[in-house]
Parts: sequence; C-alpha cells; structure tokens
Amino acid sequence: MIPDDKEKELENFFSRQKSVLVAYSGGIDSALLASFAAASPHLKVLAVTVQSELVSAQEVADAEKSASEIGISHLILRQNLLKIPEIQKNRKNRCFACKKEMFQQLLIFAEENGYEVILEGTNYSDIGPENETKNKNNVLRPGFAALEVLKKEQREKTPPCPRIETPLADLKITKDDIRALAAKRNLKAAQKPSMSCLATRFSYDMLLEAGSLKTVADAEKMLKEIGLTQVRVRCHIDSENRKMARVEIEKSEYPLFFDDKNKKKLNDFVLFLKQSGWTYVTFDLEGFRTGSMDLG
Repeated sequence: MIPDDKEKELENFFSRQKSVLVAYSGGIDSALLASFAAASPHLKVLAVTVQSELVSAQEVADAEKSASEIGISHLILRQNLLKIPEIQKNRKNRCFACKKEMFQQLLIFAEENGYEVILEGTNYSDIGPENETKNKNNVLRPGFAALEVLKKEQREKTPPCPRIETPLADLKITKDDIRALAAKRNLKAAQKPSMSCLATRFSYDMLLEAGSLKTVADAEKMLKEIGLTQVRVRCHIDSENRKMARVEIEKSEYPLFFDDKNKKKLNDFVLFLKQSGWTYVTFDLEGFRTGSMDLG
C-alpha cells in the first residue's frame, strides 16, 4: 500500500477515538502519532514525555519543543526507573522491566485524568516478520513484549480501563511509510537521528548510576557540538574495575571527527571523561551500529 492509503488508515483510526494520551519521546514515530492526534479536533489529547535518568535532558527539551511545533498539549512526567532492580543492575531483561514500569504509570495517569487510550509508537518494521530485533526463537523485542502483557491485563479488567494501542504496528505501517508521512506533514522529527535510552551505552550487568548516565549524555553532547549526527559513548568495565569509553560515530563523519580544527574539543572531551572516572577513551573503527552491546 502507498503512504496515502496508510495516511487514510491512521485518520480512520483516530476518528474512532474519543480521548488519547500519546507516549511521546519526540522521535519520528511518536511525533507522527501526535500530529494525527493534534489534527483531530474532536479528540481530547495529550502528549506525555517520561523524564528519567535514562533519558538525557536534551532529549526531553527536544520533545517539549517538537510537541509545541506540532501544536499538541504536552506534559513531562517524572519517573525514577533506577528503583527497579532489573534496570539499576542493567540486566538483559531491563527493557521489559522499563517499558512495563513506564506504561503502568501512564495507565494510572490515564485513568485518573480521563484518557481512554494510550498510544505507543512501535512500528511494523520493529516487529514485522523480517525484524532483526527478534531473537533466534522468534520472540518479540522485550519492550514490545511488555506492552503485550499490559494489553492483556487491561483487557481482562472490569469495568473497562484505559487500553494501550500500537497503531503503527497494528496497521503494518513501516519505517519508510512513517518517514514519507512525516515529510508530507513537514515534521521536523523526520530529520532527527534515531536515539535510544542511555542504558544501552553500558555493558549488561554494569550498575547504572544517575551520575554515570548524565556523564555519558554530556559527553555525547560535546561530540554533537562539533557537528556529528550519530554518536554513542559505550561504556565497559574490565577485571580491574577500570572504565573504558568506546566512541561510535557514522563512518561518513570520520573526517569531521579527526579534523584538526576539532582537536581542542576532542581533547576537552577526553579530559572530561577521564576526570569523571573513565580510565580509557577509545575510538571504534567499525563505526556506529544499532545494538552493538548485543553483538558478540
């Protein structure tokens, strides 16, 4: 189906709703849902961004700005996700625990404030048959699996309670469809590089601390200030309890990274990490790739 058909399907979906809360990260997926919601005059609608130690302050600020540009009411909801042991200890099931905790709180908020539906931006490319984020046993990625658990729990409650919907996935709207629709609607999020939570920067079982998470966010911001678009500062720890930072950037941006005019800023970046407790600062010659902590 062409994007025009996908657009009509989304419009039909929103026409059937009365009140929606958009789980809003400010990325292209949630921005597209927010734009459809904001364009539906009959809807009671609110975009909610969860602010926690796992999201940089810049990401929250960007979400707030993009919600304003779209014209949707926006709320920042603070959550302490590090109180969950699976998350704080950075276990392999952290994404399941994180998504479940976040949406349990959003469900409580929705019920208390009269929203019938919570919209989440997983798209069909994330969970479709060809999706590489499924494991060898064809199990859905942990975050989406948590949503499926919560959906089932909500359906079984009496009287009816707020429900979670994933229209982009359910309507088989792919990432390419989303990019086309976002461009058609002139959404600035269409040009935004993909982001992931800060926990993905740390090796599994490496304790997540608010200070270290903020340090990584600040370090990545320093590199973006020289013009880099995709940056990951991955963190490892050796048998002697020494921290190592491994920098990933797009290979096409190597010349910018190594440009002499940026030498001082790179030296400042290294000094910042070393003063913050990292013993080694390294550059990954394989470049940026999604989910590199899961490789090996």
